[in-house]
Amino acid sequence: MNIRAMDFDLEEEEELFVIGDAQQYLFFKSGGDIYALDVEHVSEMIEYQTLTKVPMMQSFIKGVTNIRGSIVTVIDLLERFGLGETEISPKTSLVIVKDIALIIDEVHDVNSILNEDIKDSLDFGFKIEPRFIKNMAKYNDTHIAILNCAEILNISEISEIKGK
Repeated sequence: MNIRAMDFDLEEEEELFVIGDAQQYLFFKSGGDIYALDVEHVSEMIEYQTLTKVPMMQSFIKGVTNIRGSIVTVIDLLERFGLGETEISPKTSLVIVKDIALIIDEVHDVNSILNEDIKDSLDFGFKIEPRFIKNMAKYNDTHIAILNCAEILNISEISEIKGK
């Protein structure tokens, strides 16, 4: 699995591994909160780029973009969570997950979390719906939500036509 480096000290195309009792995660900011994604779901991270709007799509689908010759659907992660739109800034990035791009505020880090620091998610007390959270992890003395890609990228919800 390859991840392209952006704002942290990874060499471009560095291979990432599960090391002993730990697994690597991409940490990023969205809406002022830090979230994590298992790096096995992330194919790359790129700077935000111009989008082409697609009519009649869900409001969280911001359009499509061309990434090295492939047309990729772009989802505003904050809006998918029902937390408003992401403000585009110079640090805004696109994280490519299963051929879909997620708009995030900024890449924070790629780091390992020990398996013992990962716990089941609670069903309450979050800004986002519990179905979007796979697990909770203790990281740098705080608790971070590890996101559930299967729910965020639920094809039946994403492909619904607006107004139906």
